[in-house]
Amino acid sequence: MLFSLTGPQAQMEQSILDGALLAVDEINNDGGIRGQELLAAIYDDHSEVLSSARGINHLCQNEDVSVIVGGYTSASRIAMLPAVHANRALLMYPTYFEGEETDSRVFYCGAAPNQYLADYLRWVADNLGRKVYTIGSDYVYPRVLAEAIARHGVHLDMETVGTWYAPLGETNFQSALDDIGRKQPSVVMCNLVGLDSTTEFYAQFNRAGFDASTLPIAATVTTEVDVAHMPAALTDGHYMVGSYFSGIDSEVNISYRQSLLEVRDQRWAHPAQVGAYNAVHAVRIAAEHADSTESAHLSAALLGVRFDRNPEGLPFHFLNDHYSAHPSYVARARNGRYDVIDEFSPRLPEPWWSGSRPLATPR
Repeated sequence: MLFSLTGPQAQMEQSILDGALLAVDEINNDGGIRGQELLAAIYDDHSEVLSSARGINHLCQNEDVSVIVGGYTSASRIAMLPAVHANRALLMYPTYFEGEETDSRVFYCGAAPNQYLADYLRWVADNLGRKVYTIGSDYVYPRVLAEAIARHGVHLDMETVGTWYAPLGETNFQSALDDIGRKQPSVVMCNLVGLDSTTEFYAQFNRAGFDASTLPIAATVTTEVDVAHMPAALTDGHYMVGSYFSGIDSEVNISYRQSLLEVRDQRWAHPAQVGAYNAVHAVRIAAEHADSTESAHLSAALLGVRFDRNPEGLPFHFLNDHYSAHPSYVARARNGRYDVIDEFSPRLPEPWWSGSRPLATPR
């Protein structure tokens, strides 16, 4: 397991680790892997992207690990890839992300953009408005999503009237809010990552006189961890898309949430956490089918995995391109949580749906 357990990403990534460790506990209570206990070696990269590669080397060379469940930001995933290949390991990446990548040693346990953004864009256009302002953290995921929103929004008569990028951890959004005031969008699509940035943007957005009734935020990264740590007055009425929300009404999800609280003392659940949970169960199933934990055998076996107790509501499985199947939902924030208000049919992943051609967008 490789996550940021200290530093600015710690609260989010600890919650993702909790999903993975819950799966370890369930597997061991069910007899382990062919009778052997599953042990988790954990590395903290301290919220430092360059430390992610060192973590791969440590886990593979010092802990004799062949499969790593880890990473949250795309920046950390990209930093890990050379070390993953050098150590002939596999990376189970738990987070929904920007796509634009296929790698023989990575299994993508979160959704590709076409699996959550395609239907969300149409929903936003039909329900919130067609003049869009995008704001995001300044790295690959928010930039690719902003480009996808602009590119695919054209087909929905949506106009991107402004785009703003902020450094990771930024807490001053006055210039962006001034620009929003000038451009007068009908909806702000928020791709800011990190609790500090997200909290400050929503707070300053509110202080600037904007609210959900007149200018809703349609987010892709403001998770239930984020809204739970903000006053409800800042988030009520704003929107989020995801392949999972904690309020999904199913026996499997209710059981998952109860176990998460009892075993890990974790109250918050979100898509990346569920991705880590599914990843560990998928590795267990693959190891039993392959009768091996070597990466080459596991890689082949993972393509035949089917994990039926996926809290998202769809059996978890991989396709030949190592991407996975997911439903998607739209939710609205209320009293520090999200209420699911719409659901879309699952889509097969399209890794290159976003398009990699850069767009000229105003700042």
